[in-house]
Amino acid sequence: MKYKVIMSRRADEMLVSHVRILAQVSIPAAKMLRNEVACVLKSLEADPYLYQWEVDVNLPAETYRRVVFAKRYKALILILEDTVYVDAIVDCRQEYRFD
Repeated sequence: MKYKVIMSRRADEMLVSHVRILAQVSIPAAKMLRNEVACVLKSLEADPYLYQWEVDVNLPAETYRRVVFAKRYKALILILEDTVYVDAIVDCRQEYRFD
């Protein structure tokens, strides 16, 4: 079964921000991050259930799954029927509040 992957506007903005910041330090590293995200999206199309539940007191239990990639980034995904929603892409070295 192939899943439809939809990236939220917020997740897209977060990704652009991460790539932009990384590009200020290293263009090759920014390109590598972009390529890693493309691989993650393809993986989500194939089988999003490969990824573990996100355990966070600020999120509902067993609702979001996490995809860790490029050593320090995490995508939060929600699976509803045959659609995977990418709700956020965060740098795990920073603290985020989702209000």
